[in-house]
Order: sequence, then C-alpha cells, then structure tokens
Amino acid sequence: MKEEIGDIYPLSKKISRFAGEAIRDYSMIREGDGILIGLSGGKDSLLLSLVLAMLKKRSPVKFRLGACLIDQSGGLMQTDETAAYMDRLEIPLKIIRHPMYGIIKEREERSPCSLCANIRRGMLAGEALAQGCGVIALGHHKDDAAETVLMNLFFGGRFKCFHPHLYMSRTGVRVIRPLIYIEERRIAAEAKRLCLPVCSSCCPYGEDSKRKEAKNTLRLLEKEAPELKSNIVHALRNLRGSESWPAGMMKE
Repeated sequence: MKEEIGDIYPLSKKISRFAGEAIRDYSMIREGDGILIGLSGGKDSLLLSLVLAMLKKRSPVKFRLGACLIDQSGGLMQTDETAAYMDRLEIPLKIIRHPMYGIIKEREERSPCSLCANIRRGMLAGEALAQGCGVIALGHHKDDAAETVLMNLFFGGRFKCFHPHLYMSRTGVRVIRPLIYIEERRIAAEAKRLCLPVCSSCCPYGEDSKRKEAKNTLRLLEKEAPELKSNIVHALRNLRGSESWPAGMMKE
C-alpha cells in the first residue's frame, strides 16, 4: 500500500493554517491554475512544496503543480535528495544549471543579490510559460517581507516591499507567496522536525549582504516592538496599484 504524503511528512496544523489563510486572504489560487514552484533547495521552498502538495490533495479547487530548481552555481549543487523529495511529493521537477555566480563575479557586480534575484525571476517566468503555468510560487516568509522593507528604506530611500500576490505585466504570470504569514524560525523548526532534505547554499555572497544587515537590525527593533514583522505584513494588505485589480493582487 502506497504511503500518503501526510504520513511521510505530517505537516504542522499551524503551518497549514497560516498558509491557508494567506492563500485565501490574497486569492492566490484559482480553479485550473498551473503553479510552478521556484525551488532553491532551502528550507523555505521545500516546506512550500509540501504545503502546496498537501493542499492539492484536499482542496476542492483543482490545480496542478510543477517545480523548477535553478542551480546558480552551474552544477555544484547536490540535488539528488531534493529530486527524490519532490518525487515523493509527486511534483515534477525541472533542474536548470546556470553559471550565475560566475557571471556576477566576473562583472564585479555591486548589488549581486538584486541582480541574481532578477535573473532568477526572469528564468522562472520563462520556464513557467514553457510549461503552461500562469503562476509562480515563491517561498518568501514574514521575515523576508520585513527585511525587504528595511532594506528599501535604509539603502534605497523608499518604502517598498514585494507583494504576496503580484501580477507580472511583462509576462502575464502571477507570483504568489503562500508562506507570507509564517516566521522564519517556525519554518526552520518545521523543516528540522520533518527532516526535510535541505540543501546547503553555494552562494558566495550570503554572509556579506544588505539582507543580513537588515536581519540584524530587525532583531534589535523587535526588542522594542515585538509585533513589528506582523505589522509590516499587515500593512501589505493596504498596498494596491492605482488600477483596478482582483482582490489581493497587485500589478508590478
């Protein structure tokens, strides 16, 4: 008898509830959607994959799932365990090897994280369209949102953040972030409890980035304002484009 996904990976009810609330609040998933998961091999995207695989099993709204992992090292990532995990979740996985880190180093890029994110998002959008998927699901969580606000404020002079449900007008693809209500510490604890096959990052810039500075600043601010991250995420619900878009969605 074949084991069910929930038996292999008994997902926390809180994680499931928070993700379900975000999906509902921002109208993220529609009947017949093709959703491509942007997989990195890290804890966030692995847990996101499990959340969506479980939701697909029980939701009355029918949608299909695929996943794309972009190996930005050009082939240095160990992806065997990741591929086996996605196979257990019954999510087809496409792995794309790309020498992104080498390109960034050669260009001596001053903002490597920003360039990397833009290239990766463009590649994901292209793969989504190639697979007939109109939606990309990313593993950004509550901490990511708060840190992005601080980064834009301190280093860019603007109050801006990614939106939980975004329409990319250039490609016609929607981007959703179902983990937006969940803190990183909770995701890390859940990934450890379920023994998810987290793949260590090959990124040479992870320990010296503006995001790490923002993370440290956020930790200090939370001592005075414990609800800071939740308040920032709540504020996202008031961010709407000037045009009329469906409830919960923002135009890029």
